[in-house]
Amino acid sequence: MASKTIVLTGASSGIGEAAAKILVAEGHKLITLDVQGPPPGSTQHIKCDLNDPQAIEKAVAEIDGNIDALLNVAGVPGTLPGEVVIGVNILGLRYLSDLLLPRLNKGGAVANIASVAGFSWQRRRKEINEFLDTPDFAAGLAWWEAHKKELRIDPYSFSKECVVVLTMRQAGVALDLGARANSVSPGPVETPLLPDFKRQAGEEQLDWIINAVGRAAQPKDIAEVLCFLSTGPSTWINGRDIIVDGGYSAGISARWIDPNDAPVRQRKK
Repeated sequence: MASKTIVLTGASSGIGEAAAKILVAEGHKLITLDVQGPPPGSTQHIKCDLNDPQAIEKAVAEIDGNIDALLNVAGVPGTLPGEVVIGVNILGLRYLSDLLLPRLNKGGAVANIASVAGFSWQRRRKEINEFLDTPDFAAGLAWWEAHKKELRIDPYSFSKECVVVLTMRQAGVALDLGARANSVSPGPVETPLLPDFKRQAGEEQLDWIINAVGRAAQPKDIAEVLCFLSTGPSTWINGRDIIVDGGYSAGISARWIDPNDAPVRQRKK
């Protein structure tokens, strides 16, 4: 496999760190962005807060030349303030992508981390597209503040719904460049953020989801799919959200997992 130049956010822990290990082992040049220190094997590490547009601009200015792939893995849980969740998980991801997409080499790829929490994006397609039509970071935050009550959805889930739809938009831009864009939607993953997600969703509820498929995902389970979409033999996959949840969403849809057994449903009875 020819060595590629890859930009990876959220590279210092969890799914991002697992992806970094795979990509380094494959011999790729890895440019990593994170608020923490570099993962082993990083060729160039740039400290960057994705909630800060100026920090994103500065980071992009430090990246020389074109790239072959952008992996947007960095994200924060819904236990943080809503404006931070929206800022990092979608507005920062969008801005970094907007700046780097034109620098994708032909045959390149974008791979974004969404979530099964964004599974219901079609219910809010109109509102999501209005949000994504905002011209910049500040306007996006202002839109969220103006509409968050009527949306009746938590900022984390909304941010991940937006990632799914943004990826579909990016697929068209990337196609014009001879490249691709896809997203991966994990279920619960055994990362340092899992306790935060348990506080966000309710520990009993998240444990029920994990037990329904036997275990939480390991970071490598998700990283393998990300790397397949960005550097593997996946040249005709474009604009898709790949759900990687051990079968949980399939079980809910096919009813071999009974959603009525969920603690959140039981409490409503």
